[in-house]
Amino acid sequence: MTVQSAEVVTTPPHRNLRFSRRRADFFLALLDTVVFTAVMAVLLENVWAAVAAALAVVLTVEISGNYRSLITLSALNDAPRLAGAALVGSLVVEFARGGQDPIGDLLEMAACIFAALFAIRVLYYAVIRRRRLSPSARRRTVIVGGGLVASELLDSIQRFPELGLEPVAVIDADPLLGADRLPVPILDRPLREVVVDLDAQTVIVAFRNRPDSALVSALRQCDQLDCEIFLVPRLFEFVHMNSDMDRIHTIPLIRVRRHIYRTWYWQFKRVFDIAVAGTALILLSPLLALCALAVSVSGRGAPILFRQVRVGRDGREFMLYKFRSMRPVKATDSDTDWHPEDRIGPVGRFLRATSIDELPQLWNVVRGDMSLVGPRPERPHFVEQFARTFPSYGDRHRVKVGLTGWAAINGLRGDTSIGDRALYDNFYIQNWSVWLDIKILLLTVRAVVARTGS
Repeated sequence: MTVQSAEVVTTPPHRNLRFSRRRADFFLALLDTVVFTAVMAVLLENVWAAVAAALAVVLTVEISGNYRSLITLSALNDAPRLAGAALVGSLVVEFARGGQDPIGDLLEMAACIFAALFAIRVLYYAVIRRRRLSPSARRRTVIVGGGLVASELLDSIQRFPELGLEPVAVIDADPLLGADRLPVPILDRPLREVVVDLDAQTVIVAFRNRPDSALVSALRQCDQLDCEIFLVPRLFEFVHMNSDMDRIHTIPLIRVRRHIYRTWYWQFKRVFDIAVAGTALILLSPLLALCALAVSVSGRGAPILFRQVRVGRDGREFMLYKFRSMRPVKATDSDTDWHPEDRIGPVGRFLRATSIDELPQLWNVVRGDMSLVGPRPERPHFVEQFARTFPSYGDRHRVKVGLTGWAAINGLRGDTSIGDRALYDNFYIQNWSVWLDIKILLLTVRAVVARTGS
């Protein structure tokens, strides 16, 4: 079906200044750092201690999520979380100083930090709201769904320019409202393609005449794009807003959490992988040598390491390493054989039961082919087969594959449901956190020690 647009879609103009998510965060964090350094210098009477304390407070504010971009700007809305961040920041500073100060001094420090945080946001938000009155400073916005809710969103955006949004298109193959009732083009094209072509910085998912499940993969394809994604919740008139939500006038918006590519601690994941995998290779070198000897003796003339092509992040192929646990066969047979149990010998059976055969993949982690935690890699033949049967299977490859993973520690390995594996792996990606990785690694160690697999 071809949907007629209300106007011609033009290439977005070049902008000298864009208040994108990252840049706005940087300005606010920098402003906080400068002001906190001055405040702490008065309280602590030591410049270097003041700088360290200011950085500790800014880090606390970042971890609490107070540097993310907002559509509706209100220092009063932020006040409860700012108060919490101020108290935690004060406790961190007090602990670093030895914790000898009386409680009154601690509360005075927390009050000063909160007052500074609140005052900075009152002034900063006023500047941003004024800046947003200029069309060049607004975020190019795409709305998914061409119904009454989309119409109300467009009307509110037009009435309140301080929201900082500039609608450029509605995406819907079968819009409830026609081009004469929606003031922007109505497109029937893939979401990612529209976001890229129109340089959209904000995506708002309203309601369509199609199942919501049809949008899941389309939204996942936007994970690496520098745009914010919001969902209008079902029965939104009954939804109670919380501090993690935003709004456009009276319509609440759920911010799609996409920590994977958007936080500094996701970037630290690679450093963690190298440090842990490299250390493990050194500490486990005697065990690796012993395993290599056992594999060599169990099959003289056969290779010690098993090499096989697997599919990693973004569908890129790489060579995976394992201790050989099966009798060698032709590569074409190995790449397509799903039940190789008849080729496993006693040594291989032990290596598999203890997961020791997977240890050479620590080298894959050091090389950057894999991560310590992530979806388990599969062979190209089966990836193609599974992706045709389970549409969400391909979404697993948004991140690096892992030595262990959420699906693996929940028993989904070997001859188990592929659909369930995809669900668990995508759950891991959507809900990733530093603690979740640590939890999976601890459960993997428990599973290996108990010889229940990982």
